[in-house]
Amino acid sequence: MNMLIRFFIMVSLLKQQRDKQSVKQCLSAEMLAAPIVRQYRVLPHDMGFRDHLPNYRYLSFIELNITNWLMTCCHQKGIKNLGWIIAMQEMVYLKEIKFLNKMTVNSVLVGWDTKYVYFETRFFVKHQLMGIGMTKFVLTDKKGKCAPAVLDMLGEQTNDVIDSWNAHQVAIKSVKSAK
Repeated sequence: MNMLIRFFIMVSLLKQQRDKQSVKQCLSAEMLAAPIVRQYRVLPHDMGFRDHLPNYRYLSFIELNITNWLMTCCHQKGIKNLGWIIAMQEMVYLKEIKFLNKMTVNSVLVGWDTKYVYFETRFFVKHQLMGIGMTKFVLTDKKGKCAPAVLDMLGEQTNDVIDSWNAHQVAIKSVKSAK
C-alpha cells in the first residue's frame, strides 16, 4: 500500500512539472542519461520480519525511479501510454537498510540494445553504498513491444557488465532447456 501511495504522489508531482515544461521532439543523450535521484524514509510498512528492508522492497523503489524516468522522457517526446515490462533484475546487497533510515535511490540509464533498456540503481544511506541493482526492461505501448528507438536510443550502447549479464542469462536459459 505504501508503494502505491508513493507512486501516486510521484505521478501527481511529475504531471504538475510536465504541465510547466514545453515538449521537445528529440531526446538528448544528457536527458536520457540524467540520473533519477529520490530519497525515501524506511517506514514500518517497508520492513520485513528480520528488522531490515526486505529484498522485494528494493525492487519496488527501483520501479518508482524507472517510472519517473520514463514519464519524463515520454513527456519530452510528447508520447502517451508508453509502459515497460521487466525482463530481468539482479540485486547485490552490501549492507542492511534499517528502520527509519533515510535512503537515497539513484537510478541511471547505462545502455540499450535494439530490444532492451538497461538501468543501474544504487542505494545509499548517509552516502554509504548499501546495494546495487541492475534492471533490464522492454518498452511497450498498446500494440505491444517497442524498440528503444522510440525514445531516440538508436543502435546499441552496451558495456562489459551488460554484455556479461546477457551472456549469463543465455547460459541459464540453455541449462533449463537441456534438462
